[in-house]
Amino acid sequence: MIPEENKPNNTKENIISDKKPDNNISDDNRKDNPDRPVPDKNDKQSRKWQITINNPAKKGLSHDALKELLSQIKPVQYYCMSDEMGSTHHTHIYICCMSPVRFSTLKNKFPTAHIELARGTSIQNRDYVFKEGKWEKDKKHETNLRDTHEEYGEMPIERQGARNDLADLYDMIKQGASDYEILDSNPEYLNHIERMEKVRQTIYRDLYKKRFRELDVTYIWGDTGSGKTRSVMEEYGYINVYRITSYAHPFDGYKNEPVILFDEFRSSLPLSDMLNYLDGYPLSLPCRYNDRTACYTVVFIVSNIDLRLQYDTQQRTERETWRAFLRRIQKVKVFKDNRVALYTMEQYLYGFLSVPEDEGTPFDKEGKHG
Repeated sequence: MIPEENKPNNTKENIISDKKPDNNISDDNRKDNPDRPVPDKNDKQSRKWQITINNPAKKGLSHDALKELLSQIKPVQYYCMSDEMGSTHHTHIYICCMSPVRFSTLKNKFPTAHIELARGTSIQNRDYVFKEGKWEKDKKHETNLRDTHEEYGEMPIERQGARNDLADLYDMIKQGASDYEILDSNPEYLNHIERMEKVRQTIYRDLYKKRFRELDVTYIWGDTGSGKTRSVMEEYGYINVYRITSYAHPFDGYKNEPVILFDEFRSSLPLSDMLNYLDGYPLSLPCRYNDRTACYTVVFIVSNIDLRLQYDTQQRTERETWRAFLRRIQKVKVFKDNRVALYTMEQYLYGFLSVPEDEGTPFDKEGKHG
């Protein structure tokens, strides 16, 4: 049983947030903590991109204007562009850089453009932009305006599977692309699929062995079916969250997601192990086949029971270990009676002491008595 005096007071002073659950939380609408960092796995990097701009004249994007913008992308090695007059007048651009360029960098330069990773070799992309090669027999060849063809720089000579092609594959793995995203960008990479995970883990091991991860840890508990798990999944995006539901081999499916969620947690892992999982030091997560490198910086422990009911035996027999566990948790969120209350750990465990209005506290910038 929880001592009555240790239960948090359900007062406005004791609650960071008191509101109804929101099951439609998005990355742009993070209600609980808008300052919480959300790792963005969608900001890809690549050396090669395809850019399409519809109605360029209406947007003031002549070829000269486009070339000025492209010249500001310093690692650019080669680009080509061409206009087409289909149902909509549009400009195609293929850009190849000497080093990877972020999607967000291009989107800042071309905010109205459709931008995607370029598939295949540079010559294949040039043929697509100019509607040459295999595209000469395509109906789009007739819509291509040949007098608008322009090129800059020296086009790399590549072939599928050659060094530059493998460099692109390596770049995609480095930027966190999934196996599906890699294969979707270029099915030829199927020949290398067995190597991808080994390369991925090699990269992460080297990257995270040199850094301390500042972890943001939240314990969530409350009524069944109140949206506890869903609120996390939709706040951070399903692709970014690794959800643990089986505790026999909890990390076998971990793919280096930045957010980890221990679901339906009831003292489900040894307390000593949880201390490691909730700490930011370099960590290798145990798996049956190949261990994974811990990359997460946001942690949620979700349960139907109060935090103070976890590890009941250890609370009595391993008091210091239990206290170390509590110190690793910054916030507690309670889903109760169709409302959500968010506490700091100190507020949740100890509540507030009443202070007379005419008395100061040690935390006042200027005490009541000067």
